[in-house]
Amino acid sequence: MRISRFDHLVLTVADVDRSLAWYGQVLGMEPITFAGGRRALALGEQKINLHQQGAEVRPHANHPTPGSADLCLVSARPLTEVAAHLASQGVTFEEGPVARTGATGPITSLYLRDPDGNLLEISTYDSGRPRAPWPYDLLAPVPSFTLTSTDFSDGDPLPPDQVHSGDGHPGLSPQLSWEGAPPETRGYAVTCFDPDAPTGSGFWHWLLLGLPADCNALPAGAGVDHHPALPPGAYHTRSDFGGAGFGGAAPPAGDPAHRYIFAVHALDTDQLRLDPATPAGGVGFNLVAHTIGRATLYGLHAN
Repeated sequence: MRISRFDHLVLTVADVDRSLAWYGQVLGMEPITFAGGRRALALGEQKINLHQQGAEVRPHANHPTPGSADLCLVSARPLTEVAAHLASQGVTFEEGPVARTGATGPITSLYLRDPDGNLLEISTYDSGRPRAPWPYDLLAPVPSFTLTSTDFSDGDPLPPDQVHSGDGHPGLSPQLSWEGAPPETRGYAVTCFDPDAPTGSGFWHWLLLGLPADCNALPAGAGVDHHPALPPGAYHTRSDFGGAGFGGAAPPAGDPAHRYIFAVHALDTDQLRLDPATPAGGVGFNLVAHTIGRATLYGLHAN
């Protein structure tokens, strides 16, 4: 089982209308009404449901009470702007800015309290941006199977061979083996994607299409066009480097380690019939439409 993120949290409050107004005015959250009049606050793609004290919606915590929560919220604006905004709203912060440890790296935080006395920690990531979500958690779930490599293990640093040197040597694609795909699989595609690239849309390092259903491994270095180990009909489409074939890890200097996610997509078709010049985003769109199973393996690299 893999739990990917929070969908919503619940706050028990003394006065729903007062809390909606405070969170909307002070923190810019959007009050929403759902499910026959229930009230909540939207922030990004998550929400905070509000329960009126004494009229909590079942099921609920064993001892719901206002003022018992401790929440860390990430700001999309610098903390200097946060502090200035709080001052303009007549809200004082109790502590900060102070260094803390966030879920995906160091953060800097201010602490304040809402009308019920709940402790709110408003934070920014010291790296300048939060870690991107695992990309396949944002898609409809499909069955998983096993992907391994003789070059590195899941979550380990990438070996030097899989790193882009920047001097004309793009790096070698790793050895990959997979098993356990759905029995109705008719073909495979192999990709490598960096969700942590500072682009807003990640960075595609490798897109290999046209692998037949009886293919279950690729040797190291197969990420070039016309490699003799590639089965007939297999071909590369354009990566975000601009050319066909594998391009190794190349994160900006000073960035936290990036994740390079190698994925084998089990498909319901033996040929997607995409032009090799198809942009990576277009290939990804077509892959999602035909994927019936997915195996992933990731390595880390920082410069």
